[in-house]
Amino acid sequence: MMLGETEISFVADAEVRGRPEDFFPGSGWTGGEIVARVGSFLIRTPERTVLVDLGLGPGGELLDNLGRHDVTPADVDLVVFTHLHRDHVGWTGAFPNARYLVDEREWAYWCARPGGVGPDPDRVLAPLTGAIGSLGALPPGLEAVPAPGHTPGHTCLLVTDPGTADRVLLLGDLLHDPAQFDHPGWHFRSDTDPALAAYSRREVLARFRDARTALAGAHFQGLT
Repeated sequence: MMLGETEISFVADAEVRGRPEDFFPGSGWTGGEIVARVGSFLIRTPERTVLVDLGLGPGGELLDNLGRHDVTPADVDLVVFTHLHRDHVGWTGAFPNARYLVDEREWAYWCARPGGVGPDPDRVLAPLTGAIGSLGALPPGLEAVPAPGHTPGHTCLLVTDPGTADRVLLLGDLLHDPAQFDHPGWHFRSDTDPALAAYSRREVLARFRDARTALAGAHFQGLT
């Protein structure tokens, strides 16, 4: 998608499959299979090359698929994390010229609780310690939209360009499946605070479901 001179693409790394009742416990959704994609949003402007989230990591296809966009790891100058679950941070360290940014609450939370569904302490936390910056350092055209609940510092990212009034909201894990547009109370199995996640979902969707904002879900196909 183009916003003025800003290009936004989804770059796949892998996919995860599961039963709806496992992904959304208590939802009553049974039967079939959910296919959730995992990867990064690539944002290119005349000034910078940005990745939002970093997939599952080695064994995935992110670096190969970036090459199909004519992007090498050395071209990436900024990585922004919506949150630090392991399926969003897997290629940490693969981009030698990149700065890394994340919500300060998110960083503090996972530093105190390494492992599990969070970032690997050796492959992710250790390399970023002392080097990661806060979302207050986002460049023009990128705006943090706090949406806690899935994790304490979970953040959506609003992308704008001075050449157009249109904009794109990268949802991160605010929604894991398009079904949550109709069922915002459904919580995902790894939500840290399901009630807060549902509140954030309703609040953010109420603010940004308008005629000029495209909503981009990292785990489902396309823009709504």
